[in-house]
Amino acid sequence: MSKVRKPVQNRSIEKLEKILNVGFELFCEKGYYGTNTIEIAKHAGISIGALYSYFKDKRDIFIAAFDQYLDSRSKLLFEKLESLPNPFNLSDFIENWISCYVDIYAAANQALVKLRMMMIEDAEINRHFCNSENDYFLKIVEILMNNGTSADNLSEKVYASCILVDSLNREKSSFPHNNLNYEILKGQIVNTIYHLLS
Repeated sequence: MSKVRKPVQNRSIEKLEKILNVGFELFCEKGYYGTNTIEIAKHAGISIGALYSYFKDKRDIFIAAFDQYLDSRSKLLFEKLESLPNPFNLSDFIENWISCYVDIYAAANQALVKLRMMMIEDAEINRHFCNSENDYFLKIVEILMNNGTSADNLSEKVYASCILVDSLNREKSSFPHNNLNYEILKGQIVNTIYHLLS
């Protein structure tokens, strides 16, 4: 991905924000292939030339827009997880991790579905967001290690835990199964993650 031009003037910063916000909304509404740069520029109220002064192509807008969105969500999550009371309790951390993740990402379901689809279809998008996921996993590892958790293969165990947390979020927000009790499933996932990390 080419670097996004970082504006310094307020007017230019506002244009960039409009491109990212409009692009994100259109990608979520119409999908990547149903959205084009002319449409993004039109909805953002800027010229196509202005759009291309910030971004090389539609892929760069997609990546930057989803980065911005996911970064804002991750920031909220990590602020909550890093502000848990002392002394650190692994069970409380896991419960809070799941609750915060579901609260923050439940509303992001449509965006996450669109992102996952593009990660399957586009190698560059896949590479970029796999690296972003690595940063997310490493931040969880860092929080745990800073609080005395030192299980063998901690990175792999955190990755497996993240998959479980995300699956629980999808069960609650987008793909519920009628024959599953969410609270029982949540309890089993909490127990599984506890045993993985302790």
